[in-house]
Order: sequence, then C-alpha cells, then structure tokens
Amino acid sequence: MKIFLTIIFLAVCIGLTAIVLMQEGKAAGLGSIGGIGDSYWGKNKGRSMEGNLVRFTKFLAAAFLLIALLLNMIPDSSRSSSTASQTTAVQTEAAAQTEAPAAVQTEAPAQTEA
Repeated sequence: MKIFLTIIFLAVCIGLTAIVLMQEGKAAGLGSIGGIGDSYWGKNKGRSMEGNLVRFTKFLAAAFLLIALLLNMIPDSSRSSSTASQTTAVQTEAAAQTEAPAAVQTEAPAQTEA
C-alpha cells in the first residue's frame, strides 16, 4: 500500500511541477489598468486553457497534501520488521555471551610426581 501511494505521490509531484511551469505569469494582470482586462480572454478566463490549468493546479495541490499526510501516517513495515529482527539478534547474542563462560570450564592439567 505504501509503495503504491509513493508512486502516486511522485506522479502528483511531477504533474504539479509541470502544471505550474505551464501557467502564465501574473505580471500580465497589470494590463487591466489600461482597460485590457475587459477583453474576451479577460472575461472568460475561467473557461480558457489558463482557467483549466489553475483548477487542475488546485486539485493536484490538494492531492499532494492528502497523500503526504497519508504517507506520514502509515507505519513503515520494513523498518518495524528490521528493528524486530535486530532486537532478536541482539538478544540471541547476549544470551550466547552469558552462557559461554559457564560452558567453558578449564581443568587444571594433572601433575604427576616423579
């Protein structure tokens, strides 16, 4: 599930970047001072390609935030399983070290008198 969301998240990131780069700069809005904003494109901007890009940008930004929150809330299964295996390995190693001195008993060599 997390891998699927990560792939979708990357696609949304790339799409959001592309959509933002395709939009026109807002500096053209200063032309409305001279009355240029009353043109056909100024009145019907919501139905134009620029209006569609703005709408799609809002949709992708909302998807970006939602998926980012979901990815943060889903626990990472690989991290938890690796931590559990490391804990088991450390416990096994500690148990082996405590048993080793008891198992190894050195006997003094028998001395024979001549």
